[in-house]
Amino acid sequence: MNILTAEKVVKAYSKNRKSRPFRLEIEQFNLEQGNFSAILGPNGSGKTTFLKAILDLRFLSEGYIQINGIDHRDKSARKAVSYLPEVFSFPDDVSVKTMLLDFGSIEITDREYLEDRITSLAQKLKADFLDKKIKELSKGMRQTTALLHTFLTERRLYILDEPFNGLDAVQKKVVMDFLLGLKEKEKISVLITTHILPDIDKICDTIHLIRDGNIFKSASNNHIAEKFGSVEQFYLEQFGEGAVL
Repeated sequence: MNILTAEKVVKAYSKNRKSRPFRLEIEQFNLEQGNFSAILGPNGSGKTTFLKAILDLRFLSEGYIQINGIDHRDKSARKAVSYLPEVFSFPDDVSVKTMLLDFGSIEITDREYLEDRITSLAQKLKADFLDKKIKELSKGMRQTTALLHTFLTERRLYILDEPFNGLDAVQKKVVMDFLLGLKEKEKISVLITTHILPDIDKICDTIHLIRDGNIFKSASNNHIAEKFGSVEQFYLEQFGEGAVL
């Protein structure tokens, strides 16, 4: 069963003084329940535009997207999704726990459950800084805080834009183990974009390559391992020096 389906999706931007014309055009894209998929491509290829189109943060020019079988423009569809943007912002002068309680209470009304959820997630993600103010956090701590916020509500689909940004090797493994644990126990689906290609080898089932707004190649991680050896080599074959366009 597909948790996410996109067909004949078009998002066109006209040229202005600050940017060139751009056209996102996705003929078909499916993400099965329980699958971890990555969309990889160079800067400006349309990765974040597609993610925001899925979330109805960018209005489509043409086509349709369904989340959990419901039109993505319907608010009920987005209740199946949690989103980690590449760029996020939290209030500086409050503690991590206070921020999570305040933001979490918008949807989770049971205060005791919310506090237990925060404590449990912090333990699993090795976040021992809940009492620190946001402004006191390192880059890696801020990224972990954003992940805490993203996983505060239980969802079927998580869309993660550069989720490992700023994490050291130890914390990155903690986050990966957490995600893979949720996959095994909860059958969650994850859609990731990242520039850190070795991470994708370890976590994703399916890889999609995007160039100039088009997903032009998709393959399973198993196929890539057999034919190319690694996701990084697969990527370089398509985008590196000497690649055939």
